[in-house]
Amino acid sequence: MVKLCIALSLLLAAVVSAGPGRPGGPIVKDSCTCFEKGNYYSPVSSDNCRSFTQRTAFLPAETQRCPYGLQFDVKTCVCNRPENTVCPYHCPRSYSAPAHYPRSCSQNGNTYRQLPGTKCHQFTQETAHLPPQVHSCPSGLQFDLQTCVCNYPKDTICYTY
Repeated sequence: MVKLCIALSLLLAAVVSAGPGRPGGPIVKDSCTCFEKGNYYSPVSSDNCRSFTQRTAFLPAETQRCPYGLQFDVKTCVCNRPENTVCPYHCPRSYSAPAHYPRSCSQNGNTYRQLPGTKCHQFTQETAHLPPQVHSCPSGLQFDLQTCVCNYPKDTICYTY
């Protein structure tokens, strides 16, 4: 009985000393987004999480690559060894529109972007305080950066296919 009490005490001490994580560490928002030091980060699932998108409040989203052999890990908000990382398969793709195209439109404090690879049928919506959320236009419409709404394809310029 004494040995059992000692073992339980040691186990409890180990759990308490481990704590919930490093203070001021990353905050996991969802399976695709973490927040740390004023930035939101999301892995790019289409390249097996070898790159990630960084977003700040006042700058356009930027996609960066992890060092060779590493994958972006949402739980730690850093590039990590693949065996220690879970790569979600449904995260938004990277933002990579050519520089001479409009990258976004803004309306009522929201920033909108056409989602690459969807023929403009999907778009993201984000604010300075919330990470991008993916939305779909109603059937037959495309997201238009000129008007910041879903519109008829004949009236829309799709910058990202």
